[in-house]
This record gives sequence, structure tokens and C-alpha cells, in this order.
Amino acid sequence: MTESTTPLIDEPTSAISVSTPHIDQLTRLSPDVMANFAGALRQDVGLLSQDVARVHGDSLDIQLESRTDEAAKRAPADLLSELADLGFSWTAIARIVGVSIPAIRKWRHGEPTTGENRRSLAKLVALVGVLENDHLISDVASWLDIPLAESNLTGIDVLADGRIPDLVEYAAQHIGSTELLDRTLPAWRDSLDGQFEVYRAGDDERAIRMRSEDGTG
Repeated sequence: MTESTTPLIDEPTSAISVSTPHIDQLTRLSPDVMANFAGALRQDVGLLSQDVARVHGDSLDIQLESRTDEAAKRAPADLLSELADLGFSWTAIARIVGVSIPAIRKWRHGEPTTGENRRSLAKLVALVGVLENDHLISDVASWLDIPLAESNLTGIDVLADGRIPDLVEYAAQHIGSTELLDRTLPAWRDSLDGQFEVYRAGDDERAIRMRSEDGTG
């Protein structure tokens, strides 16, 4: 009677498809089998990472929509008052929502807004709550105003482009400020062209410095 054996490596069909051998079994693997095993395991890890990212993104959408639904019950004037108390300028709110400052002024005085704009205000209030409670960011308004990757772009620009999930990933420190801008505003480096100049330093070597506002360095 032939004794059946269990293969050390399964065919990868989805994430977590590789049967990891015990440490003493690894020493009996040939280099080719070891390489195949490592490749299959790496593939599964990649699939798992994609699944985790997708689940995280879906959960964020659900969480944000739930909080937005709750905030949208309130009057636009109340939402604006809360955002102002949190340190947001009318200019920043107008940019994020995608309206003019006069429109913000009208809403503050009780004039009606569209359902879409009311929801946009509610979503901003909801997002602030997520950043404060889940990512421990105090003073969200000033945090959003910090320049990213030594550019003149900020979190306000990212939100104005509608890229909330990417901003939350940055808040969670899953990505850095450079990757955030690469994802959301890929032409951001073009804005750096006029910010720096080459000059002759004290040791007579050429160096780079930030150009001053009057263009004199």
C-alpha cells in the first residue's frame, strides 16, 4: 500500500492559499521548490493586502456616510457655525464644498441651499469627527492648512479635489505627504518650479534656496 503524502505547496487560487510548511520541512525543500513556494506566498500576501485595503476603504465609506447622514439633519447655518468654531475660514469651506464665499454668507443668514451642497457641508463636519476621534488629530482646521511635501499645497487642496479616502490614509500614516500629492494632484511638482533659485553660497559653491516673495532670494 502506497502511503499518501500531503504536498507542501498548494496551487494559489486566492489569498491565504499557500500551506506554510513547518520549519523542519523547509530544510528538505529543493531550491526550486523553495523559490516556487516563496513566489506563491508573496502573491498571496499581495492579494491579502489588496483585500485589506478594499475592506478598509469600504468601512471608511460606510462610517463617513453614516456620520454624514446624521449631520445632514442639521441646518446649514448650524453646520457652518460649528465649522467656524473649529477654526475653518469661510474661504476654506467654500473651496472644499466647491461654492463661492457669497454663497456661504447667504447660508449663514438662513438662505436655502441645494441638497447636494447641504450634504457636502455635512460630510465635512463628519470628516472632522473621523479625523479627531479615529486619528487623534487636534485642531483639524490648522492641520489641513499645513503645507504638504514642502509645496504650497495643503490638505484643503486635496479635499477640494474630492479625495477624502487618500487624505484619511495620510492621517492614519499609511502614506506620506509626497505619496498623497502623487495620488491626488499628480502635477503638484510643477508648482515648485518658481519657488526655488540657485545662488552662490558663502563658500563660493552653488546652492538652492527658497525664493522670497519679492523674487530677490
